[in-house]
Amino acid sequence: MTQPLDGSMYGAVDLAGLANAASPAQAGSDGSLPGPYIVDVTADSLRTVLETSGRVPVILIFHAEQSEVSGTLATQFEKLADEAQGHFQLGKVDVGAHPEVAQAFGLQGVPAAVAVLQGQPVPLFQGTIDDGELAPLITRVLEAASQMGVTGVLDGEVDAEPPAPQHTPRVAAGMEALDAKDLDLAEAEFTQALKDNPGDEEAKALLAQVELVLRVQAVEDPAALLQESMSAGLQDIDIQLKAADIECYSRRPDSAFARLIDVISATSGDDRETVRTRLLELFEIVGADEPVVSQARKALAMALFS
Repeated sequence: MTQPLDGSMYGAVDLAGLANAASPAQAGSDGSLPGPYIVDVTADSLRTVLETSGRVPVILIFHAEQSEVSGTLATQFEKLADEAQGHFQLGKVDVGAHPEVAQAFGLQGVPAAVAVLQGQPVPLFQGTIDDGELAPLITRVLEAASQMGVTGVLDGEVDAEPPAPQHTPRVAAGMEALDAKDLDLAEAEFTQALKDNPGDEEAKALLAQVELVLRVQAVEDPAALLQESMSAGLQDIDIQLKAADIECYSRRPDSAFARLIDVISATSGDDRETVRTRLLELFEIVGADEPVVSQARKALAMALFS
């Protein structure tokens, strides 16, 4: 049964502030705006979606793998978005893979849908909805958008594959040091690259990998430490962090992630934040697109908000 959402769902983040922080997209020669009809929304891409809502109505559909009803509804919305030919953008949010986006909107379950107009969220429904209600619902969103002057139309073009990134001199030097197996020099180069440009994601990821190897190499007997960690308490974060490093380095990231999430559940304050930060670093090392990372992110969200 469809349940209307109230305004209290928007206390988690300043969505409007995110949207207003960026410049609007520029229209093409035919008046259309660049962008696809349908996008997958993550925490990283949420800002872009909010920016789009300043020119084109956006509808977010929240779904989850374990909810067949929500998956079916998302598919129905995709069909309507294609038929609308860019008069609104559909943003699909997998709440299992990206719980932080659902938390930003204060959602308590799936399926759910929210319109975003000029960065402002407008609740549409939470729960099931009759098929015949979808098209009229979208019509009402477009009418509200028109009254606000949000009447842009997307061209449906998906961004082309970006060219291979060019390494900065510091990153290039660090990679040369890695080839020469000089980890200390590589660490210094990647660290300086981040100081020069704190937003250098490549340097950040490479530095995390090098630091992991250095930490593991500093452990005299990894097997003995893993054995010791079995009897150590979860509050002994030093030994648990080292054990997780060893497991991740040994290609057992699932064990490393589970260990640190258990520690997060059992700690608080600075200790919890230290472990959370290390866990996020290990996520970066393993790779954001890996299924084991997606599963661990769900478990982390439950540990943090339980």
